[in-house]
Amino acid sequence: MKYKNSFFKLEIKDDGTYLRLFPAVSDGKLLEAKEIVDFLSSKNCDYELANITNALNSLKDKPIEIKLSDYKIEEFNESAKVTISPDKMVAFIRFYPPSTNGKLMSEKEIRGELEMYGIVYGISQKILDVFMMARQYCLNIPIAKGTKPVLATDTVIEYKFNTRPLAKPKVLEDGSVDFHNLNLFTPVKKGDVLAVLTEHKAGENGTNVLGAPVLTNKPKIKFLKYGKNISISEDKTVITSEVDGNVSFTDGTVFVSDTYKVPADVDASTGDIDYDGNVSIPGTVRTGFTVKAKGDIEVNGVVEGATLIAGGNIVIKRGVQGMSKGLLKAGGDICAHFFESANVEVAGSVVAGSILHSTIKSGGNVAVKGKKGFIVGGEVVCENTVEVNAIGNKMETQTIVKVGVKPELIDEMKVLSSRVSELNSFIEETNSYLNVFKTKVKNGAKLSPENMKQVKQYQEKLNELEGEKKEKTTRMIEIKQILDLGRKGTVKVSGTTYRGVTIFIASRIYGVKDNLNHTVFAIDGSDIIAKAF
Repeated sequence: MKYKNSFFKLEIKDDGTYLRLFPAVSDGKLLEAKEIVDFLSSKNCDYELANITNALNSLKDKPIEIKLSDYKIEEFNESAKVTISPDKMVAFIRFYPPSTNGKLMSEKEIRGELEMYGIVYGISQKILDVFMMARQYCLNIPIAKGTKPVLATDTVIEYKFNTRPLAKPKVLEDGSVDFHNLNLFTPVKKGDVLAVLTEHKAGENGTNVLGAPVLTNKPKIKFLKYGKNISISEDKTVITSEVDGNVSFTDGTVFVSDTYKVPADVDASTGDIDYDGNVSIPGTVRTGFTVKAKGDIEVNGVVEGATLIAGGNIVIKRGVQGMSKGLLKAGGDICAHFFESANVEVAGSVVAGSILHSTIKSGGNVAVKGKKGFIVGGEVVCENTVEVNAIGNKMETQTIVKVGVKPELIDEMKVLSSRVSELNSFIEETNSYLNVFKTKVKNGAKLSPENMKQVKQYQEKLNELEGEKKEKTTRMIEIKQILDLGRKGTVKVSGTTYRGVTIFIASRIYGVKDNLNHTVFAIDGSDIIAKAF
């Protein structure tokens, strides 16, 4: 280990005090005048800064000696300066040579200096030995190092199947979309491994140079969550299917179930359906009926004004004629040939051939593809991106598309706004009652005990109303701030965006005043821009 920095030494002679400067070797660091001046000041030694600066500037290959003062300072021994890194994981010691006739520090004295700064851990005996054999000055020597903590590792779960099998329709050569050959279910065989868990590993605390513990991180611990028809190994790290069936993944839990196949339509002959697994319907779901499945729902026919609720995905190979009745709700994705007068709420994405006069709320993306591929009327709300061939029509039907927002926040904002408006009316009414009594008192009237009781009741009611208003208003501000963050949402229209369409991205609004072709709507700066592509 070689140290090459330049350094200085004070020599005390009969005619005064001298400063001897030693040059750096190879790529060693040069001295700074400030370090020398600080040291001289600590020894009460007179100096001329200009002389020191000139000597440093001329310091090349050989040592230089300059006289500082005619005054002979007191002799002093070798000394050290200790510094500790901000994270307290490294301690540095910087030595300064003794004056003429001064003594060198012993190892015991060096360790004593370190102890004065509280350094008790990680002191390197090797570095001490090297220094004792070959003194090096004006150099930060890493004399002690702490032990870094060994980081803990999180539990890792590897699922052996596609946990999000979005049914994507195939676009045919003529531009139409094939909604018939959709692969919704993920089949598994008895004995198939469904998931493998790699257990977390606990970390180890480290120690800094002051002897204090440096805490390691806490691992994120997970467990395999699964439903019936699944077995788990003795060490709880592998789950396996016990039956032939379909595997699905909902709310972090693996399910394997047989699919319940309805004989034909869901109607009066079947009644409502509520099933733990997947449901396959070869016909139509009639108006007024309900199908619930913890897994996926597949419908080969049409869904009328019915209610379908799935923990996983919903695929409707023909379409939805909702008649503004019922509800389609999925924890995964929804795919249908068309949506007409439908109400849709989906945690994932929506894929459709067309959307007409429907209310669509998606926590993912909305893709409307195919020959028609339009959105006309109603409202489409999604968290990420809308891709569509056309929005609106020549009739300038009012059509609203909102992206970059969570649908549930939009609903909450509507409820809050309505309630705040209601509260304002109540507050105004209550204040009017109180003002009647205030006017009486102002005019010199004395309130009866009954009046005083009424005033107290009105004041308590007013405080309650204003408190609720403050709470609701605060929440509205929070939601608006969240909406302002949804700036990455985009609307991509490959065909025409017609007049009468309103685009919302986060909290920004863009009203389409003239028909636009091949347009991407996105936020640029503080506004929505319509950019041709």
